[in-house]
Amino acid sequence: MSYQEKQAFITGATGFVGGALAERLVEQGWTVTALVRPQSETAKLESLGISLVPGDVCQSEGLAEAMAGAGVVFHCAALTGVGHRNSDLHRVIAQGTNNLLDAAHTSGVQRFVYVSSVAVYELSEASECDERHALLSSSIDPYAQAKIAAEKACFEACRAGKLEATIVRPAFIYGPGDRPGGFLPELVNMISKGKFKLIGGGDHQIPLVYISDLTDLLIRCACQPEAAGEIYNASSKESPSWQELAKVLCNELDLKMPGSVSENLVMPVAGLLELLARYKLLRTLPVSKAAVRLLSRPVTISVEKAGRDLGYVSTTGFREGMKNCLPMLRSIN
Repeated sequence: MSYQEKQAFITGATGFVGGALAERLVEQGWTVTALVRPQSETAKLESLGISLVPGDVCQSEGLAEAMAGAGVVFHCAALTGVGHRNSDLHRVIAQGTNNLLDAAHTSGVQRFVYVSSVAVYELSEASECDERHALLSSSIDPYAQAKIAAEKACFEACRAGKLEATIVRPAFIYGPGDRPGGFLPELVNMISKGKFKLIGGGDHQIPLVYISDLTDLLIRCACQPEAAGEIYNASSKESPSWQELAKVLCNELDLKMPGSVSENLVMPVAGLLELLARYKLLRTLPVSKAAVRLLSRPVTISVEKAGRDLGYVSTTGFREGMKNCLPMLRSIN
């Protein structure tokens, strides 16, 4: 691939990750085009001089034309949150990725960087996850299964010689610029309303990745030949416990520290609530089975491969990252 043109096409640019990535690419001299839905707020992207193309990953028409001239596609768009119907998850995450891959091949894109998630990993036991770790093998988590299907489509396109694909699996993403409903804003919202509980005391580590660390890795995946056909975890250099994270938030935002419950009590309730939310019988979902697993398992996400292959080094520690987030969290709390 020629890396000199530095022309990128981004999905999800009005979201947290895509927006931060778009801004960083512009800072580095890239020409950026963003796929945006008509109802999206685009003032920030316009102020950066980013070209906006109306469209939707679920509608294949016009995608190839929108990508014309791009050497790299960064696919950051996805359904987030919980309570989505399985069919919607498949349509947006899996089929949407297939639509983009077909369009990228048609338009001559050389590198396709897909933002997946560590949610694809099997975390039934305490886990230290590198990229070879087992994936979820059942339909226990429809979101994870949709992500796995999207990853599979990327590698099928890569093996067929249609383009070069790279998968990035981020841990919990945090940083300034996150939106309401994002990881930290939603955690603060739930703590403030008394809807969040630590599982088993909250002593287990939580895998985090700071937003600038993630965007750095995404750009490395686009620009380095070694990344073609590979999977990389994205995590930052420090992993606090859930209890440590909750203490920082509660101390700084003057919130009451959440209590603790056992996993055996919460998991059956979470399964029932997911079912109710999926059929729109709940407006919001206070807890999901995936969340219970991540809250109750000590999980370490290895980024050794990204460091070895691409020179990736996490630069933002937990305390520094949280300090940077506090003004945002205070403004929305």
